Formats: sequence, structure tokens, C-alpha cells
Amino acid sequence: MILNKGKRHFLFWLCLLTVILFTYFGLRHDASLYSKPVVLIEKVKVIDENNSTDAYLNRVTNYRQKVKAKFLNTDRQGEKIWIENNYDSSQGMDQKLKPKMQIFLRQQGDAWNFDNVKRDATWIPLLIALIGLLINLMGKSGRLTAISLVLNTILFIITIDLNLKTGTHYLLPLFVIFSLIVSALTLGLVMGFKKRQTWVIFATVVTTTLITMLLAALVFKLNHNQGVNFELLGFITQLPVPMFFSMTLVGVLGAVMDESTDMIATLFALRKENHDVTTKELIIAGRHVGQEIFGALTNVLFLIFIAGQIPMAILFLRNGNNIGYTYDMNMALGMVQTLISAIGIVLTVPAGILWVIIDSKYEMHKRRLN
Repeated sequence: MILNKGKRHFLFWLCLLTVILFTYFGLRHDASLYSKPVVLIEKVKVIDENNSTDAYLNRVTNYRQKVKAKFLNTDRQGEKIWIENNYDSSQGMDQKLKPKMQIFLRQQGDAWNFDNVKRDATWIPLLIALIGLLINLMGKSGRLTAISLVLNTILFIITIDLNLKTGTHYLLPLFVIFSLIVSALTLGLVMGFKKRQTWVIFATVVTTTLITMLLAALVFKLNHNQGVNFELLGFITQLPVPMFFSMTLVGVLGAVMDESTDMIATLFALRKENHDVTTKELIIAGRHVGQEIFGALTNVLFLIFIAGQIPMAILFLRNGNNIGYTYDMNMALGMVQTLISAIGIVLTVPAGILWVIIDSKYEMHKRRLN
């Protein structure tokens, strides 16, 4: 049995490695599928280099590259071309080109210029490796998690596509529907559609998210949105307020689902061990679990937010802006979203306990009838 299990693992890793390598080599030779010109860089030479310092003593080295490349598609396939590329040592707004890289070109008049790097041969094999690890290390739950990840991605793409077709006014309703479907689908696939625990968690997630978003909207309404500059989102093609609430909705949903899953699973386990557990004991146990999770989960949300803001915050500070202005321009809205998510995490505890108690009363009623 052990040998057979070892063989299965060996065959799985061998197949996974084969798929990853096949995918990598396939994507390195799929330029013909693109309508945009793709070239392979053969040779790179730095032809100019100079140092510059701005008014705030930020030092940067500017480079100019001469790049020899070969067309991999279009009617110029096989032709060689020389292009120039400018970048600086920070590479904040540009890219250093290296031999063997595949890049997209754009034509401006008679000249060809670097547009973007072709990265599908990097991220798709990594995605396959991640899914393979989930399947092998987590078994059935890993397979279901991978399936839910794929389905949620498809649903997200469909939601974005519907938003593009219906206009900006329907953005928030579309994401409300998206959130409901994703919650039910994820919980159902991972935990089982027929388990009552799944639907107790779903009810907790929906209730908590709804109350949290309504509280946030009420506070903004009473405060007349003072101090909340929605226009700083930077999405000029979307109405800023629906965009903000859509982003916040998804963030709250993730945080609430994480906490409610752990808390309700613990309460169901307690109820399974002791069928005569009282309502008071459930409340105490739920509060203890919620207190254990709340601090860690809130800090995780905060650290994720801070990690995403570090590059722009440093850029603003190094260009002479004070901390207050940097915070207002880059971090204020994100901090508000984090605080709303934290409120959702707090409200998950009473909402989850309430739904577990309702389910317990229902189960006791069924036992009495039987």
C-alpha cells in the first residue's frame, strides 16, 4: 500500500512537471496567436548612461539601450529589427530589456517602440504549479478549492464584462450579485452544499456584510462624506462612490467569510461533542473564538493594505511631500476600507452566534418531533 501510494505521488509530480514544462515551451512559441507584434530579444547593448539628481536629492542613473530583436509573428516574421529603449535605475515607469525576453512592440509612424513584456510563459506555469500543489497536498479539499478559484475568476470576468456593457450605474448591484454567488459557490464546494454548517456560515456572511455596508453608508450619509475623497480612487471612467463601495464589499466579504468559517466550525464541533450544550455556553465559546481571531485577522488586513501602499508612499515622500499629504493621496481611502472590514470582523461574532443558536433551536425542535 505504501509503495503504491509512493508510486502515485511520483507519477503525480512527474505529470505535473511535464505539464508545466509543456505549457512553458508552448507559451514561448505561441506568438502566432497574437495580432500584436511580438519579438524575441537577441542582443542588448547600453549605448548611453548618465546620472541625474532632482531638487530633492534623489539620484538616478538613466540608460539608453540598443536592442536587436527578431519578429515572431505578423507578416514580418523572421525579420530582424533594431530598437532603442530608455530606462532608469529605479525602473518605476520603465523596464530594462535583456536577451531571450519576448516583448510586444507598438508602431509610431515608421518607428517601432517597446510596449510591454510578454509574461504568459511565466505566470501560467506558476499558476499550474500552485493548482497542482493544492490538489496533491490537500487532497479532495484542495481540488475543490482549485475548482472554486477557477469558477470565481470566471465569475469575476463575467461581472466586469457585464459592467462594461451595462454602464457604471450598475456596478454596485453587479458586485452584490457577484458576492452572493461567490460566497455560496465557495462555501458549497469547499464544505459541501448539503451540510447545514455551510448555510449557517453563508447566512452569517450575508447578514454581517449587509449590516456592515449599511452602517458604512449611513455614517457617510450623516457625515456628508466629509474627509472621504472618493475622487482619489483614480478611476476616471467609473463613478467613484459605487466603485469604492464595490471594492469595500469584496474586502468585507473576504474578511467576514474567513472569520465566520473558523468560528462556526468550532461551535458546530462543540455542539457535536455535547448535544446538550446550552445557549449561554455557545455564546461564551463564540466570543472566545471571535476574540482569538479578531486581533490577528485585523492586523493581517492592515498589513496587506500597508504592503500595497509602500511604493507610492515612498515615491511621494521622496518627492518633497509631507506625511499628511501622502496619507491623504494614497492611504486615506484604503484605511477607511480597512476600518470597515474591521467592523465587519467584530459584527461577525454576534451574527455567527445568533445563526448557530437559531440552528440549534431548529435541531432541538426536530429531535422533539421525532
